[in-house]
Amino acid sequence: MDAHERARALLNAVIAAYSARIHGAPTPEAAGALREARAPLLAERDTLTADSQVRIAEILRDMPAQLTAVREATAGE
Repeated sequence: MDAHERARALLNAVIAAYSARIHGAPTPEAAGALREARAPLLAERDTLTADSQVRIAEILRDMPAQLTAVREATAGE
């Protein structure tokens, strides 16, 4: 798998983790806040290209920690 595909897979995993939290949100307000947090990731996934090498490197470096944080928050709800 190349770097672009790995970056998209990480974005998809974080988006899915947010979606799970939205589904289990205790209030409509909480769901709305989670949707707002997820929105930039959806947009980025749609615009990320193989030529976005700097951003791909950032995603590969930073997104695993964000994925862990979102999943851990899910486990605590």
